[in-house]
Amino acid sequence: METYSLWLKNENKPIIKKKILSYKKNSKTVLVKTLYSGISKGTERLVASGNISKDQFDIMKSPFQEGSFSFPIKYGYINVGKIVEGPKKYLNKNTFCLYPHQSLFKIDINNVNILKGNGDIRKYLLTANMETAINIFWDTQAKLNNKILIIGMGSVGILTAYYYKLLKFKNVFITDINIKKKKFANILGLKFINFKKIKDLDVIINTTSNYDVLNQSLKKLNLEGKFIEASWYGNRKGHINLGGNFHSKRLKIIGSQVSNIPEYLSKKYDYKKRLNLAINALSNNQLLKLINTESDFQDLEKDYISILNNPESIMHAIKY
Repeated sequence: METYSLWLKNENKPIIKKKILSYKKNSKTVLVKTLYSGISKGTERLVASGNISKDQFDIMKSPFQEGSFSFPIKYGYINVGKIVEGPKKYLNKNTFCLYPHQSLFKIDINNVNILKGNGDIRKYLLTANMETAINIFWDTQAKLNNKILIIGMGSVGILTAYYYKLLKFKNVFITDINIKKKKFANILGLKFINFKKIKDLDVIINTTSNYDVLNQSLKKLNLEGKFIEASWYGNRKGHINLGGNFHSKRLKIIGSQVSNIPEYLSKKYDYKKRLNLAINALSNNQLLKLINTESDFQDLEKDYISILNNPESIMHAIKY
């Protein structure tokens, strides 16, 4: 049987490749037909542009990546599909897998996450980024009465603010320089605020991949406040002002990254449990509004780079 997948043959040069896939029914693997895959814009833009430093090649590999960050590479980790072959109890079940953009693939049952319910399964394209949001939440170790700001209204920023709301945090705000994105805060009941008008914060979370945001934020934190850097800058360097407020207010800059569960929770949660938390956090069908752009897989070769650079897209769905 044939399967098709998206590769980057070189910097910003996507190509769809065909491959012959063989599958023999067994008790340990299943064959999944992709229904939708999602584009995690920030990370995939870094990968496509070749901005991954060599010392991170092994550490930052996605679970089912093929090739290398130096190209060619098959990359991605948001896949919603249906099991079409395998043990009888799994047949025709909808799944979420941390798999790249590929039309048909075989995978170990242990790496399959069965999705329950019969609603619009596109919302589960948010699963991986909800996992990131949960890890950010854990990394802040915020108190319920803390005043918290999330900067950047991509999928990770919005889902982080939403997760705080789910856990009954009342003093949480979100901001973005693109005022059009305020509508997504309204849809989900989040508190949008102009960055210039907020101060006296206990926690700031940055999802913008912008060093200027980091420096501007330090003056807005209270004594011993926390700045959580949730962005991935790749090999891009920037200036950080460690004088002034950072020093005098005894501030903390904390890196948050989803590939590791915080040490203090490592005995309570493993990756499977965290993924289930993320899936369960997506019960609200209003989250479908975050999947606000869509295109067909066969058009991905010509559209991929423009999708990565679309400032209005929160989560882009690829339909197969």
